[in-house]
Parts: sequence; C-alpha cells; structure tokens
Amino acid sequence: MAVYSDEQVAASWDEGAAAWEAFVESGADYYRHAVHGPALLEACNPQPGEIALDLGSGQGFFSRELARRGAHVTGVEISPQLVVLAAEHEAREPLGIDYQERSAATIGEALPPCSFDLVTACMSLQDMADVTAVLGGAARVLRPSGRFVFSVPHPATDTAYREWERDAKGGKIALKLDRYFETGAAVCHWTMPRLTYHWSTPCWRYTLSDWSAMLTTAGFAIEFMREPRPTDTQVAANPKLEDCSRMPYFLIFGCRCR
Repeated sequence: MAVYSDEQVAASWDEGAAAWEAFVESGADYYRHAVHGPALLEACNPQPGEIALDLGSGQGFFSRELARRGAHVTGVEISPQLVVLAAEHEAREPLGIDYQERSAATIGEALPPCSFDLVTACMSLQDMADVTAVLGGAARVLRPSGRFVFSVPHPATDTAYREWERDAKGGKIALKLDRYFETGAAVCHWTMPRLTYHWSTPCWRYTLSDWSAMLTTAGFAIEFMREPRPTDTQVAANPKLEDCSRMPYFLIFGCRCR
C-alpha cells in the first residue's frame, strides 16, 4: 500500500491551488456552495464571539463563513500556496482570520490546550496523512464544553470502485459501488470538466466503523451524524445537483469530548 507524507500532500495542493481557487470562488463547486457547505455551517452553529479552529482551511472558504457569523477564526492549512490565497481574501475582506501554515497533525503541540469553542474541518480530514494525530489534537485544544464538527466524503459512496451507469444520452441510471472495505491511502484525480486544469492529491478512505473507532480513541463521543442533500427546489434550479439527492455524497459528524 502506498504511503504518503505531509510534504507530498502540501506539494500536491500547491500544484492545484490556482485551479482550486477558481473552482470554489467561481461557484463551479456547486456541492460546496449549495449542499455540504451550508449543512456544515448549520451543524457548527457558530455563535458571535466564539473561538473557532478550521482544519485544512484551504483558500479560506469555510473560515470566512464562520467569521461572517461572528466567530474568531484560526485557519490551519498545510499548503503554502493555499495559505497565500486565503491571506489575499483576508486582505480584500478583513474578517480577522488568522491563517497558519502548518500540518493539522501538529495542532495538539502547537496550539494552547482548551483554547477553542469549536474545531471544524470542511471536507479536509480525508486528505490528511495522520488523521489520528489530528483527532487527538482536536480533543486537546477544545474547551471542556467545546464541540468538534466536520464533514467528509460519505464512506458508503466514496468507495474504491465507483461508477455511474448511464443511458444512451449520458443520463445517470444508477451508481455502481464496490470495495467498501478497501481503505487506506489512495489518490484523488481532480479531472472534472469544471476545473481550469487537472491535478492529483493523496487521500485516505475510511469506513464508518473506522471513523467511529478513531473518534472514540481520540476521546470523542458522536452526538449526531447528518447526510446533507439538496432540496427539490435546489435541484430544479440546478439539475446537476440531482445525483446528490439520490445517494449520500457527504457525511457530517457532530462530536464532543467524553
């Protein structure tokens, strides 16, 4: 099985940073804007004045959403180029966000214990080489009353084999899935036509049991899980969201320290 390092993760996201910025900020990442992004924000329920930590903050999309709700946000991102882009957004629209270039696996040592009301990660934990260290660090930096709320690709549909069966016109008939238990390191090939250019990043797949066990080991209790999907109104406005209304693409965990 392939083994990838933090350095490889950072380099791969540096390579794709410009395409990622265009993808997110143009609205081409419509699942983020319409489905899992709003659902994660609702699940986080940030309150004015709360201290929040956004893990894998990228070019700052979700950090900005938290800050607009009144949270004091620290964003942690391993890719130097994505941190540069996030800082440019902060310069154009000052929200008081502190972006730090570091691996999320180091937060338990680098950040003060019991210092955050909320730790979150918007579709990023699956891209981290040492998720066990990340979860342990999240537990350490949370205040006793704090919460850990994050989203990941849904394990039931983000499988090693995943392909849509299509009709003669290219319409999606059924999603074919297999090798659910084939977990661990993999490669995500960013090849959607919506991207300005293509690249690849390391990623890691986990089953539901894996997530449950890792969270428990880190000291968390799972309070809820949510499977966001678009409304009928959203699908009518953007038919490209229709597939996400049939099968769960995203999973949100809401946790607290035990």
